[in-house]
Parts: sequence; structure tokens; C-alpha cells
Amino acid sequence: MGEYANIKRRDIIRLLKKLEISNKDLEILRGGKHNIKVKYIHWEQSYPVPIKHGEVNKHIVKALMKRLVKSDICTKEEFDSLL
Repeated sequence: MGEYANIKRRDIIRLLKKLEISNKDLEILRGGKHNIKVKYIHWEQSYPVPIKHGEVNKHIVKALMKRLVKSDICTKEEFDSLL
């Protein structure tokens, strides 16, 4: 059973922009030809999110959610409601 489905590109970008507004330590950057990077002050490396195609893979969305929840940027419920 999957927890998430593939997410449309505009939905994941909208979610990240809302999180960026609510948390000043989170930053969304262009990262290469077809990626955006989610950068957080307490992470060693930024997290790339591929946006080349119309949808973002469900495994990438789930890994991003886990990383955001682990860093106390948002809760799982907040992440789900923003999607």
C-alpha cells in the first residue's frame, strides 16, 4: 500500500513555497537544469527535487516529507494538508 501518489509539479512547488514563507531557515533555490533544491540551515546538504517532468515521483515526495518532519519544519499532517 502506497502512502503517497505521484504529485504534480505545480503542487510540490506550491507546498515548498508555503513552507518557505512560514519558516525563515528554509530556502528554495534553482539547482541545475531540471531541479530545485530545498536548503535548510541545519542540513549538511540541500535536498534536490526534480521538476523536469509533469509529476514528482512518490518516493521522492515521501523522502522529502520524512526529512521535513525529522527536522521539525512541519508535521506529517501539515505536509498532507498543504498537498
